[in-house]
Amino acid sequence: MIFSIRNLGFELGSLLLEGWAAFAARVVCAALLLVLGWLARQLLSRRVCPALLRRSWRLAGTPILLRSFAVPLQRLTLAAFIYAAAASLPWAISGVSKFLLTVFELAATFFVCQGLYAAADLTDLLLANCGEEVRANRTLTTLLNKLYKVFIVVLGVMTMAQETGLPVGSIVASAGLVGLTISLAAQDSAKNLFSGLVILLDRPFSIGDWITVGDVSGEVVDINFRSTKVRALDNSVYILTNSTVSSATVNNGTLRNKRLYRFTLGVTYDTSRPQLEQLMADLTAMLKASPYTYEDSVLVKLSGFGASSIDLLVSAYLRTADMTRFLQMQNDLNLDLMDVMQKNGVDFAFPSTTVYLEKNSEH
Repeated sequence: MIFSIRNLGFELGSLLLEGWAAFAARVVCAALLLVLGWLARQLLSRRVCPALLRRSWRLAGTPILLRSFAVPLQRLTLAAFIYAAAASLPWAISGVSKFLLTVFELAATFFVCQGLYAAADLTDLLLANCGEEVRANRTLTTLLNKLYKVFIVVLGVMTMAQETGLPVGSIVASAGLVGLTISLAAQDSAKNLFSGLVILLDRPFSIGDWITVGDVSGEVVDINFRSTKVRALDNSVYILTNSTVSSATVNNGTLRNKRLYRFTLGVTYDTSRPQLEQLMADLTAMLKASPYTYEDSVLVKLSGFGASSIDLLVSAYLRTADMTRFLQMQNDLNLDLMDVMQKNGVDFAFPSTTVYLEKNSEH
């Protein structure tokens, strides 16, 4: 009897020793996994990632992906070792292993989405085949970057929700109904947004251009996704909705390479025909000799007879598109025209009224 009790005690002690030994071995294994995870992260940070970045890659997006995934990959590697270390411990609570796996899957999804989010510069590759003006459009590139980031965030949230067991299908259906309601309530905003995209892609004008839209003329100072701001000559700012601009006829004065100098010159009716012919010849010669004009565009003709003047049409294209420079050229030409008028002894006409008094025959 005593011998049996001793054997039983010895066996129990052996089992306890074996249990503690197994537990200690698992703890040591978990610690080793943590150390290996730290070493792997250091290796990726200091050796692998810099070496990959120094290589020349044929695919244009590869350097962007390497830069954006450098840190998330290090964190994901460490998280994998932490999960392996935690899973190797003798957990007694039921469901802990499944919980740890879910946590690791969530962390892995988060780190992958973090890398994709940081790779927003990939959107610039979409504009690689477009013109230089489109690639230089910061508003358009900012929009594409924001849309890309929103897509990654939505994709990451939906993936993580699915991993936790949430009813993603029902959530998407509800979000679709909410989005439909919002879109119906914001039709004008959506119309302005798409019109703004058309303006940014088609580029009928850009910031700094002088445009005329309906009754509004001025310099474009801002283009966003809702409106276009135009500063008029009186320094006031007109805010035009993009839908209005895209549906209207836009006159972009900056795109012209010359400006028209044209007006009607009125001279008095006491001017004789020889004086008129000489005046028109001298004005034509003066304009053609001017460095401001295109010689073949000069035109000086008798256009009609007004109520108080003989009207001459004076027209020429000036060698400038800049408004300030045009005004200076116009000023100089007008002064030269006054000299030609004075030289020919011809006076400018002005509105006048002639009154005829009928003599009464009765005394």
